[in-house]
Amino acid sequence: MDFFILLVLSVIWGSAFGAIKIAVDGTAPFTVVAARTIIGGIGVCVWLMITGSWRLNWQGLPWGRLCSIALLGTLLPFFLITWAEQYVDSSVAGLLNGTGPLVTVLGAHFITRDELLTKGRMAGVLIGMSGVAVLMYDGLFQLGGASLIAQLALILAFSCYAGGNLMVRGVNGITPVQLTGFSLILSSFLALPLAFFLEQPEPMSWTAEIWASLLWLGLISTAFAFTLRYVLINRAGAGFLSNVGYTIPMVAVVIGVVLLGEAVTLPKLVALLVILASLYITRRTGVKLRD
Repeated sequence: MDFFILLVLSVIWGSAFGAIKIAVDGTAPFTVVAARTIIGGIGVCVWLMITGSWRLNWQGLPWGRLCSIALLGTLLPFFLITWAEQYVDSSVAGLLNGTGPLVTVLGAHFITRDELLTKGRMAGVLIGMSGVAVLMYDGLFQLGGASLIAQLALILAFSCYAGGNLMVRGVNGITPVQLTGFSLILSSFLALPLAFFLEQPEPMSWTAEIWASLLWLGLISTAFAFTLRYVLINRAGAGFLSNVGYTIPMVAVVIGVVLLGEAVTLPKLVALLVILASLYITRRTGVKLRD
C-alpha cells in the first residue's frame, strides 16, 4: 500500500509542473498560488463536512507547529515553484525535484526521533541521487539560458517540502485531511491579498485551459495529493515519502515515452533502473529506532 500511494503521488505531482507552467504563463505567481490554495481548501472543507469529520479540539492543537507546516510546507514552496516556472521549463522543475530526498533523509536523522540515518538508507539515497543525475544529464546542458536564481528557488522549494514533511510526523489531535485543509486555508489567507495587491488578477479573462490547470492543481495536485502525503508520512515516515523525489522524474520519462512519443535513450533506461534499485534498498533497510 505504501508503494501504491507513492506511485499515485508521483503521477499526480509529476503532472503538476506542466499545469503550473500553463497557469503561470497566463496569470502570475501569487495568483496561481491563491487560486490553487482556495480551490484546494474548499475541496477539503466540503469533504470534511460531507464525512462529518470537521470537528476539532481547537484548544489542544499545536498551533505554532501547524502554522509552520502551512507556511514552510505549502505556501513558500508553492510560490517558489510557480515563480521559477516563469523562467525554466516544467520538465526542468520536475527533474530538480530530485534534490529533495537527500535533504529529507539527512534532516530526519537530526530532527525526528524515529528515522535515524543508517548505512543502508544512505546508500539507497546516494544511489537514487545518482539516478536523478543520470536522468538530468542531457537537461543540464540546456539550462544555459535559464535563470540561475530560478533554479536555486526550485531547490529551496523542494527543501521546504522536505522540512514540512519532517514537521508533520508526530503531530497529534488532527487527521491528515484536517491538516491539509488547515494548511491550504491559512496559505490562501496570505496569498490572496498579495495576489490582488501585487498582480491585480482578472479571472474573467482567463482561458478554459488556465481554469482547467488551476482546478487540477487545486483539487487533485493539492487537496487530494496533500492528504495522501500526510497519510503516507504517518504510515511510512518522511524518509519514505522523500522517495517521491526519485519517482517524479521517472514518471516524467514514462509519460514522455508513452504519451509524447519521446525517444527511449540509454541514459533514461539506466536512470530508471538505478532509481528503482534505490527505492528497493531504502525500503528494505528499514528504519532504526532510537532507544
